[in-house]
Amino acid sequence: MTTTEPSPAVHALPPLGAARERFLSGRPVPEWVPEEVLAAWRRARFFGVPHDLEEPSAPPPRPADSPLLGAARPVLERIAPALGPDPSVLLLTDARLRVLWTSGVAPGLPPCPGLSEQEVGHNSAALALRDRRRAEVHGPEHFLDVWQDVSAVSVPVLAPKSGHALGTLTVACRLCGGRPPHPQAALAEAAATAVEAELLARAGRPEQLLLDAYLRAARGEDRAVAALDGRNRLLSAAAERLATEEVLRALERTAVTARHSDPPPAAALPEDAGCTARIEVVRQDGAVLGIVAVLESRIGTAPRPRPHALPALAGSSLPWRYAVERAADLARSPEPMLLTGERGTGKTALARELLGRSPVRVVDAAEVGSHEVGSHEVGSHEGDLAGWAARGPLLLRHAERLTQPAVAALNSLLDAHPDARLLITHTPGTPPGPCLQRLLDKLAARSVTLPPLRERAEDIRELLTALAPRPAPGSPPLTWTLDAVRALEQHPWPGNVTELAHVVQALAEHRRASGPIRRAELPDTVREGPAVRPLSPMEHAERATILETLHRHGGNKSRAAAALGIGRATLYRKLREYEG
Repeated sequence: MTTTEPSPAVHALPPLGAARERFLSGRPVPEWVPEEVLAAWRRARFFGVPHDLEEPSAPPPRPADSPLLGAARPVLERIAPALGPDPSVLLLTDARLRVLWTSGVAPGLPPCPGLSEQEVGHNSAALALRDRRRAEVHGPEHFLDVWQDVSAVSVPVLAPKSGHALGTLTVACRLCGGRPPHPQAALAEAAATAVEAELLARAGRPEQLLLDAYLRAARGEDRAVAALDGRNRLLSAAAERLATEEVLRALERTAVTARHSDPPPAAALPEDAGCTARIEVVRQDGAVLGIVAVLESRIGTAPRPRPHALPALAGSSLPWRYAVERAADLARSPEPMLLTGERGTGKTALARELLGRSPVRVVDAAEVGSHEVGSHEVGSHEGDLAGWAARGPLLLRHAERLTQPAVAALNSLLDAHPDARLLITHTPGTPPGPCLQRLLDKLAARSVTLPPLRERAEDIRELLTALAPRPAPGSPPLTWTLDAVRALEQHPWPGNVTELAHVVQALAEHRRASGPIRRAELPDTVREGPAVRPLSPMEHAERATILETLHRHGGNKSRAAAALGIGRATLYRKLREYEG
């Protein structure tokens, strides 16, 4: 087995070498050989790789201009001296496992132009690229004879925005099977993180140029300025008041079209836009990056009112922004409103922001009896809903928990007082009864559905900052590696923002290491990636238990199955069901 955890094969390298010789000679292989290692040998034999290969055939030519190599070379040249006095090799491959850069020498590791399994058989770079995580391969786990005394650790290098694998970073040295994990594992991960940071900095250069152009245009006065590139949108306060959503979409179409036409087209705004736009094109090395538009109001056209500001709610994704803006528009009129969505999506937080700084009465529906909302007491009982609404806004949480008499009384009350200042939250689940369904239908025209966190994963970076506890004086804020953020973005988050908040709080309270939080520190279910299909709560619990047991037993499936009290075949079947 070759994973980020110590491989059980590593502790028995000499017997594994004998088992490899039996495999090469066509004799039966002992049952204790890890299935992952045996499968790797079989793949090499299927690809026709000769085990005594000394000079691998050259792969296809390297790309003449590799963005990965351009970003990685200065980083790796600074890191290479850290290899130390022991013979080691540091090398970079692209996504096709072609070696782009190498430094150092190690006995038994001749120069190799490529590391694809089709060319050289099993190796850590191919495994890391396939599994998208750190991988180690030691001695006889390799298929080639020349690598029997070599230990290697590889880390994938991922694109900072898309998360696609761009290549791998590998550190190889003489066999160190008795000391798992690989002694240079930390160096390989640090090198990959530094290369990804450089890629991110280079990817952000166009955005920085667009921001600089926006700041120049907006400087000095309250000008209506918008900067757009088809993906990002920067608006001044005056532009927010002046530009409608139709105007902004027209400007975005102009920004996209400008990239492919010379000269760039003029902005075609809607006839009822109420403003004109003067366009400035932003370029880098002759290529159009986006546009900056200075908006001017037409005579007699008043700017539209600025939407509600909701500073406590992090997130700028389109689904979240749409939900918040619709809720803010509905909140302008003093009528009941329904906020619905999965548990933990932020319904109560949004409701509190919509109600502003005025005193708000918060009531949990499970604690409401029919006598507290009964229409027979309207206007006379100071504890009933009408009395609450008369004194100020009321937030009624968890409408799904209302008893049937309470729902019936609430329906009657809203029929009599359709302008009650009331916000209701509802979490869909079991089919609602007739009374609750009538309430939901009554509020359908003034309802907002909050998107689950898995549908706005791009908001997780902002949420991590917002949810992190305030650091102690003199302490740095909580930070995250790109690999950890990618794992968080790929997790389905059945508990949504509430679940993410618990994870952030637990990491902040209990971690002992310094520096950014790494993927290895995340809970097992988050670190291992999402399941291939939606799981029930029972399946989520079972999957978490299996992953935790595997982690505790170093990835050994036989020992994990024994600890769980199930057969190894059953464990494999469950892993296939949950992980694909």
